[in-house]
Amino acid sequence: MTNIMLGENSKSAARVSQRKRIQEFYRDVLGCKVVVKEGVDIVWLGDNFHIGYRYEESALTDEEMLKSIWLELRVGDPEGLKKKILDFGIVEIDFWDKEHFYFQAPGGQVFRLVGLTEDVSGWKS
Repeated sequence: MTNIMLGENSKSAARVSQRKRIQEFYRDVLGCKVVVKEGVDIVWLGDNFHIGYRYEESALTDEEMLKSIWLELRVGDPEGLKKKILDFGIVEIDFWDKEHFYFQAPGGQVFRLVGLTEDVSGWKS
């Protein structure tokens, strides 16, 4: 069997009107490095993974993004970060997995928070 893993590069499209809030959320709430370029922001989640936000008016709506892929954020203090996210005005997504906090970041990307050492390798039925 071939060994496959996700690479460190990802891209998401977002509406121009969301750019400031996207930058504020990732920089001020999550503490990420945000590199601002012409028409795109590169958001570093740790040292080895980034999301490039390309700004275009034809981007999916937040409602459409809810049906897309969610990404997992591993953090040392999930409850503390959850509070910062909620204080920023983001609401929790009601999801079947009630053990974790799911939310939609500005720009539409959905995330779930898990602890750094938490074992979430098995799907629960």
